[in-house]
Amino acid sequence: MKRQALAKRPKRFFPITNLLLGALFISACSMEGASPLSSKRYIVPRTEIINIGKGSISVAPPSGFCKDVRSSRSTRTSAFIIFANCGYLNSNGRRASGNAGFSGVVTTSIAKTPAFQDNGGIDELSDFLSSSEGLETLSATGNKETVSIVDKRQTSDGVFLQLLDTDAILSQNVWKSFLNRSDHLVTVTLLQSKNASLTSEQAMQFLQSYSESIQVNSEQIAAQSIEQIQPNDVQSSHLENPT
Repeated sequence: MKRQALAKRPKRFFPITNLLLGALFISACSMEGASPLSSKRYIVPRTEIINIGKGSISVAPPSGFCKDVRSSRSTRTSAFIIFANCGYLNSNGRRASGNAGFSGVVTTSIAKTPAFQDNGGIDELSDFLSSSEGLETLSATGNKETVSIVDKRQTSDGVFLQLLDTDAILSQNVWKSFLNRSDHLVTVTLLQSKNASLTSEQAMQFLQSYSESIQVNSEQIAAQSIEQIQPNDVQSSHLENPT
């Protein structure tokens, strides 16, 4: 695939976002009791290694979370990982693990082909997400009228959003980050359950810190452990408050 500048065709870099969100909502709803998991093997947390060209991207689950193997998937062009409470995954949704810091679902999607050019494009990406076309992409149903950006923060390698999406099934409050990892687009989504234990600011801080833990490794050190680090200094703009 020929590398394109993000500023020229931003839509090309978000073709699967709404499909991934749809899969997320289906998985999250089934996890709350509609359809029990059939896996017989006890699931434990482990770091996922996604190969990209000559290197790899390491994605570790949050504390108390494990990969939902049934709903996660990987293709030649992308990888999509759902992390849910380990206790729920191992008990068919009956019991939660006590060591999880919050209740909810975290997903990570990775484009295996480059989406940025020369480690740039974050400013263009930020502008796109705030546009009408970007809001359509961010909406769970593709309706820009039902989604709004509550909080938007930006670093040199990522954009962090809190969204209010009135059409969202699991939670109307959605936190998303869009990251540049070695010119590859990585998208992280945090959805909290109705009994959310994190405040809006705590959820944003978690999103930033967790996003920074997603690292690119060279071919020689692809399996190295991930070290949690503090998020970069950010610019914040509170656009509106959720109702």
